[in-house]
Amino acid sequence: MPASFLRRLLPWLPTLLWLSVLASFSTDVFPPNTPARSCGRSFTRFIAELPSGNFKRCNFLVRKAAHFGSYGILGVFAFYSWRASLPARPRWTLRWSGLALLLTLAAAALDEFHQSFVSSRTASPRDVMLI
Repeated sequence: MPASFLRRLLPWLPTLLWLSVLASFSTDVFPPNTPARSCGRSFTRFIAELPSGNFKRCNFLVRKAAHFGSYGILGVFAFYSWRASLPARPRWTLRWSGLALLLTLAAAALDEFHQSFVSSRTASPRDVMLI
């Protein structure tokens, strides 16, 4: 491979690796109830018995925070990838941010589409809007 190709690819490696991590999260390897189990274990250390309503709320918050955080990381990686690929004089341009947001939204939409084919997962367009 030519050195110029590798120099252009290098800034995209974190973005591409994180996209792979996100894709693996929507498989059967990471079932959707994993945050619920860890949330329940954490609470039962401090509270003898967690009421069902609180457990469901905790599960919801943990899952949505994980969604938001993981796609936020993707957005940051994508921003820096676009910044390296489309250099400009200023430290920040709307173009880099817009392209990073579009890439993040496309990844989230494709992730939800992929989940519609995985038996242990459910696809929801609302999840794309939460990121």
